[in-house]
Amino acid sequence: MFFFRINKLKIIDNKEMPSFLGIFGPDIAQVKLISFVTTDQMSLPDMTEFLKTKDPIVKKNILKVAVTQVVDARILTMVENVKDNHLMYFGDTGYVLYKSKIIPDHFDWQLVVYESDMAIRDTAMMIEDIVNDEEFDEFSDNLLKLISKAKNPGYMAAVAIGKFASKVTLKVASKNKDDMIGIVYMSLNRWEHYPFGERKKDDMPDMTNNMLIDYSIFGFDE
Repeated sequence: MFFFRINKLKIIDNKEMPSFLGIFGPDIAQVKLISFVTTDQMSLPDMTEFLKTKDPIVKKNILKVAVTQVVDARILTMVENVKDNHLMYFGDTGYVLYKSKIIPDHFDWQLVVYESDMAIRDTAMMIEDIVNDEEFDEFSDNLLKLISKAKNPGYMAAVAIGKFASKVTLKVASKNKDDMIGIVYMSLNRWEHYPFGERKKDDMPDMTNNMLIDYSIFGFDE
């Protein structure tokens, strides 16, 4: 068995201004968390036809199916009343973001956190945001090059789609005048990072240095 948990999240600046003139009133935010996990043990997109076809419409439709599969696997959460230096706990045992019966050899995690008063966009809306993004065709071309010689095209595609989905999510948030709070891109492999099935990190900074994350990995062969 294999478990990946988030145990604690600290948000230093919630990116929200006081409610009156930006000076007075409560400085609290509504925060959204979106987590993408990709491993070689997941049900991964079949990119065989994507690599073979020359038809751009067929290629786009295949990639849309792959995007749907990746987006469906995300975990999203909304948390209200988040202040500066807010400590977000996930129970005394943490919250499982991913589990599997087999310890994966490769593990990628992406976490996007942003301030927003808008409702969480559902899967269908997020997929439309992604496939209609102005950079989608360029992403498709780059993805083709990335996975054309990969040993595991489905895994590489899922990781890339997750990153692109995160990028589009933040782009949509920016258009809605929502602010990014933090973002994590993390790639681990079993040989270097959890050779005995365990790994625990406390106060890991995100890419913006605006968040500190506690996470843990626990796995064992049955």
